[in-house]
Parts: sequence; C-alpha cells; structure tokens
Amino acid sequence: MRHIVAALIPVLMPCLAYGASEGRPPGRWEKWSAREGLEPKRSYSRKRNTWTMSGNGRPMRHGGWDLHWDDAKPGRWYRFEVHCEATGIDSIQESAHAELIFWKTKDERANWFHVSFEKTAAGRYRFSSQAQMPKDAIRATARLMLRWTGKGSLKWSDPTLKEIAPPSERKIKVAIITGRPPGTSVEANMKFMEQLIREAAKEKAEIICLPEVITTWKIKEAAQSVASPIPGKETKVLSRLARELKVDINLSMHELDSDGLVYNTAVYIDRDRGIIGKYRKVHLAVGERWKGITPGDDFPVWETRFGKAGMLICYDNVHPEGHRILSQKGAEVIFLPIMGDPRAVGNRAYQKWLEIMSVRAMDNHVWMVVCQNNGDRGVIVRPDGEVIAEVDPGNGFAMAEIDLNFRYDSWIGSDFLNRNWGERRPAVYRRIVEDK
Repeated sequence: MRHIVAALIPVLMPCLAYGASEGRPPGRWEKWSAREGLEPKRSYSRKRNTWTMSGNGRPMRHGGWDLHWDDAKPGRWYRFEVHCEATGIDSIQESAHAELIFWKTKDERANWFHVSFEKTAAGRYRFSSQAQMPKDAIRATARLMLRWTGKGSLKWSDPTLKEIAPPSERKIKVAIITGRPPGTSVEANMKFMEQLIREAAKEKAEIICLPEVITTWKIKEAAQSVASPIPGKETKVLSRLARELKVDINLSMHELDSDGLVYNTAVYIDRDRGIIGKYRKVHLAVGERWKGITPGDDFPVWETRFGKAGMLICYDNVHPEGHRILSQKGAEVIFLPIMGDPRAVGNRAYQKWLEIMSVRAMDNHVWMVVCQNNGDRGVIVRPDGEVIAEVDPGNGFAMAEIDLNFRYDSWIGSDFLNRNWGERRPAVYRRIVEDK
C-alpha cells in the first residue's frame, strides 16, 4: 500500500564528519512541515548540537526537523532516543511529538512508530522508542515536531539510534478457574476453590484468576456479616496456597474495613510476596448499592513478577474509563472477575459478551483475562481482540500461554500500543469528567 507522504521543505543542512551508525547521531537532517504555510520557526546550533522550533506567535504550527540515518540496516532492531526541553508549551502530549520512520523509497514509508515520552525534570523530557527496521526499508528517520500550537518552543538534543538485540518473549501461563461453589459458608466455598486451584497448578498455570466475590458467592447472609479484612483469614489461606503451589492468585471478595464499611475488593497475591495490591470496585452494580456496599476511588497498577497488571470487577467493564486509566498507567494485563454484563442479552448474548471483551482489549492494547461466576463463561483475549482461550462450561477451566511483548501493527503502520497513546488529545476530553 502506498501512503500519503507529507511535504518536505527542501532545506538540507550540511552533514557533520561523523556518519550515521548504531548508537550514533544522525548523519544529516532537513526541515519538514506537514504542508506549506504551517512551518514553525526553526534553527540548528552546531555548537550545542540542538534542533529548535517555535511557534513565533503564528497559530497551529505543524512542522520541525527530519533527522536521517542512511546506513541503518534492514531487519535489525533499534532504539531511538532524544531529549527535549520545552518552554511555554501548554501540553507536551499535544504539541511535542516525535515519530520514527523507516522508508521503503525516497517518499514511501515501509513502517513508522510513535515515540513515547517521559518527564525527566521540570520542562525536560526523554523521548524513546524501539522497533524493528523492515527488511525492505532503505533508511531510518526521526521526525521531531512542534504541532498544533502557535506559542512556546522546543529544543531537541542528543538524538541517537542504537542497534539492540531483539526483545525476548515474555510468556506466562494464565488460567481461569470457575464453577459453582456450594454457597453454604465461606469455608465451604474456600474448600471448593482450593481444589480447583490445585488442579490448575497441576496444569502448570503460573497465574490463576478466580471469579467475583467467590468466597461469599451464594451465601444468603448480608455481606457485612461474611466479609473479611484484607489481609485476613481467607487471604492467608490463599497466600499459603500460592506459596505452596508456586502460583500467583487473584480474585474478588467482600472486604470489611476497620470502619465497618464493606467493599467488593480485588486482590492480587504473589507466590513469594503475598498480597501485592488490592483494588476496590469503583462502579457498583445497582444491587450492591442497595445492599450498602461502598465504592472505591482509584485504579491501581501493580508490578508483578511477570509485568504490570491491574484489576477491574464486573460492572466496571461497562464503563471504559477504568480500562483507559489502567492502560495509561502501564498495565499490560487486566484481570476481570465478573458475574455478567447487562448488555449481553438477546439471541446473541454470548457473542455480544465476547465482542465486549475483545473491544476492551483492542481499545487499550491490553490482555484481558475474564473469569465469570457459575462456571459457564471465561476468556483470555489478546490485545488485538483475538480470543485465544474460552472456558469449557463442562469443567469451568481455561488456560493459555500469553506473551506480554505481543504487539500488532495497524493497517496504516505503527504498532497500535504507541498509536493508542501518541494520538490522544486529553485537553479536548475535559467534558467527559465534568458533572452535568
């Protein structure tokens, strides 16, 4: 496919003595703008080796510099890095932008990638990205931009392109286990789930996801009378199991806090460290509100021994903001204990349920591990929306090996993880968090 290429303003700067190579600065550079009339003010300092651009009072500038590495090698993996100093810029996300482009011909892209950034000091940022140069590419270019503003300035420095080893796979075996606990007591439910945990561990599961409020599932007493502190008796049992079987375990349970409040709380238990985090359900189902359950107010992400993970619970899945926040915080997997989804009704109820989970995974480029009560539903969904494992209603069990380094490119190029964040415009979304 041939992509539309933005216009280059043909002002070539002289090459320095050093050539382009891995871990080296660019060999040459030139001015670039999206089209004529949108050029920012630009300058290059040979002494400081910096590339500067500013709006100079003219609105909605969109341009900057193209930095070229002509001898980058096709098929190799590279890490690009550049530093940026911003002055008078309202939004770095909006107005400071970088892309890594691999060219197939002089003006046709083989692939391209957004470059993510992190703040290093006041007004200072590091932009970095790693990608594989396509086998049919002929050169690499870093495009440094000032966009959609008429004020402020950006000073870019120390750009390098370094050859790196291909990233290794980060594979883990994840299991969903569900079923129909007796519901006669917390102890009976715990005994039922312990047996399922042991069976999953025999199948070499490394992380086990249990359903929603499974310790008190179907118990008729009020939640406050059967809820437990966290940590407490039930989590101690599960922590012991995790340590014995060398597995991580996560679930949702009713939590009783020191003020007598009851929460629907997700807990992640590491095999070595015990409880590493808990999450209190933010969006309560109507039945929970009527029964006096208290909502939480945060979406935490935890560093597990495999990578970054977050949890949501059931009705949270109806509201997209929680997934967005977890993904924005770096979550690679979202574990979702769930009783069902109110939208999955009618003749296509199960198909709708699958589609909902796939969309949540795709929209946020995360793995979704979904475990539903009653033993009849549960899925593991890849970040591209593909369902790779489903619970068999006959045994309430599913397991899959997932790779946390999985990426996929959109049809127009660039992996979607970086596009997902590089093209967002948070300043325009204020209305969504305002009270009506």
